Amino acid sequence: MLRLVFVLLAALAWPPLLHAGPKEDAQAAYDKFFPAFVAGNYDQVAGFFAPDALFYGTLSPVLVTTPEGVRQYFTAALSSPAAVKATPLSSSALALSDSVVLISGSWQVERVLDGKTTVGGPFRISVVMSKRGDRWMIAQFHNSPRPAPPAPAPAR
Repeated sequence: MLRLVFVLLAALAWPPLLHAGPKEDAQAAYDKFFPAFVAGNYDQVAGFFAPDALFYGTLSPVLVTTPEGVRQYFTAALSSPAAVKATPLSSSALALSDSVVLISGSWQVERVLDGKTTVGGPFRISVVMSKRGDRWMIAQFHNSPRPAPPAPAPAR
């Protein structure tokens, strides 16, 4: 009998713990971006973006506003013969509603070509995840290099 009571109490306590909110769901969807990026799968990477997404890649000279533009950007960015490793360094999410979540963080990229590793970054990233139907998609994306820290003030 005691075992049955314990099982019932545990079952009643678990559902809230198992239910993820919009912040966790959007973060989980966004976390799939980096493995696709590393795999060089630009079709999959472009598929994370909503059709009306606003996109500034690290090297985007202008705002990209079409799915074709996003795909072209990643096709060019991921067509290098160098092996790529993308490492998220930090991430914070803020749920604005049940269907809109802001994610900000940093990441770096390592490329290996001819046995030489180059590290890019760290980069700053800001993403707006929007729930479209039952799917979280990137509605806004901005990536830029992190500025160098300010030089120390001269001694007086």
